[in-house]
Amino acid sequence: MDNSITIYELKQELHEQDLQYLLHHQQQSICFFRFTGGNQSETDALYEKLYKLKDGQALLFVIFRFPFRFEGKKRMETAIMQYFRLKEISDAIIYFNSDGMMETIESKTSIIDANKIFDKIEAAPIRSIREMIQHTGDINIDVHDLKTFVSNKDGALFVRTFEGKTFDEPLKHFISTPYLPSDFAEGNQLIVNIGYSQDVHMDTFRQINLRLNDLFHKAEIFKLGSYAMQEQGEKLKVTIIANGIADPFECPDENITSFQRGWMMEKLNRVKMWGNSFNKKEVRTMKK
Repeated sequence: MDNSITIYELKQELHEQDLQYLLHHQQQSICFFRFTGGNQSETDALYEKLYKLKDGQALLFVIFRFPFRFEGKKRMETAIMQYFRLKEISDAIIYFNSDGMMETIESKTSIIDANKIFDKIEAAPIRSIREMIQHTGDINIDVHDLKTFVSNKDGALFVRTFEGKTFDEPLKHFISTPYLPSDFAEGNQLIVNIGYSQDVHMDTFRQINLRLNDLFHKAEIFKLGSYAMQEQGEKLKVTIIANGIADPFECPDENITSFQRGWMMEKLNRVKMWGNSFNKKEVRTMKK
């Protein structure tokens, strides 16, 4: 990976000092913003900061988690609104279903342990994309590929990494999870990155490619990358990113349109305000 590319991870809030840091160090950077929907206290101030970040050169991914249905209808309605606002602001959005996450734990799992598991699940696509652009090999996938890919299609992203020695079972069994979109095979385009250990045979490599093409026969392969893993034995590590995934809920059009219209009216004024003001401020380093 190019050393000039920096990856940042933020969660739920974007503090002013962090925004200033990112705006000053945004060249060749990827920012992952993790957000759990449902709290009405999340105001337009947050969206305004994210708009500023997107207007820069950083590639902005939102990792969005919907609340549990047992938390109530109102909280879910708020989350749906937040989802579509953040989708409009970001370059790409990846969503999780909390109810599906519940299916990965035992009923007696403590709240603390459950949150650790959920946190690891949310971090998985960040780790997958990070590794994808870090692992150079036969055919590399870089940040420019990602920028083009996410700009090609509307809708959410599906990101999944899975590993195995052989793939005798239907590939869908390796990819499906209860907390990710179930219609991942309906994506429009794919990025596929295949890592292989030293003892993987060409027949195994052929098999995984055939299964990928069979499962995602409706999708166009945007780019296929591959790299050698410095590991003994026979092992494949496959990362799939699909774009054009349908949103999980219908968009509340009227409210979203109203928000977008208000933002567009302010954007020209904000561009003038940003011009030289940031150069006069001292920026503190953000913990990454």
